[in-house]
Amino acid sequence: MVTLLLFVQSQARAQEQEPFKKNLIGGNLSFATSGAATMYPNGESYDGTSFVINATYIHYLKKNIGIGATLSYNHFVADYPNPYVNNYKLNAHGFRPFVRFDIPLWQSRFSIFNDLGIGGSYTRTQTTDSNSVQTKDSDWGLEAFYNPGLMFRLKSNISIQASFLSLVGYTYRDLGNSHSFGITPNHSFNDLQFGINFLF
Repeated sequence: MVTLLLFVQSQARAQEQEPFKKNLIGGNLSFATSGAATMYPNGESYDGTSFVINATYIHYLKKNIGIGATLSYNHFVADYPNPYVNNYKLNAHGFRPFVRFDIPLWQSRFSIFNDLGIGGSYTRTQTTDSNSVQTKDSDWGLEAFYNPGLMFRLKSNISIQASFLSLVGYTYRDLGNSHSFGITPNHSFNDLQFGINFLF
């Protein structure tokens, strides 16, 4: 109990001494692999790999209110052991301007951030069948989103953060003219993104 009280008090003093930084540059990376057995013979299986890179810049208008934008790149490749699709590749680029609202947690180094914004994306896919015939498609989309997360201030100019993919959002895809809106359910560990930020 004494250790906990000393920790909380030290965090409170550290929070009070943290200088206000007007700019934030950060990024995060998520990586996932997947595999599963299929119905096809010879013990073949599906194998997939994906990674996502995001780079973010925020300018704080006030201590806990800022405007920013995120550039993203998503790469996915999968091998399918079936007569129709042998290989599938996806490359997607995105741009998401947003407004950020920070909520400090008491007098600690922790804070909850809330990003509210819009975005656009462009995606190219390539499918290769068993006869080595390639089919290429392109698609673009628009979105509106709300994305919360947790941030921890390591030093006056360095922080780390963790967040899930968009909690609430609306998405439109040009390919098939599809619309979707709602709360994203059943988040998994693969949806969790970690990042590091530099403040100045």
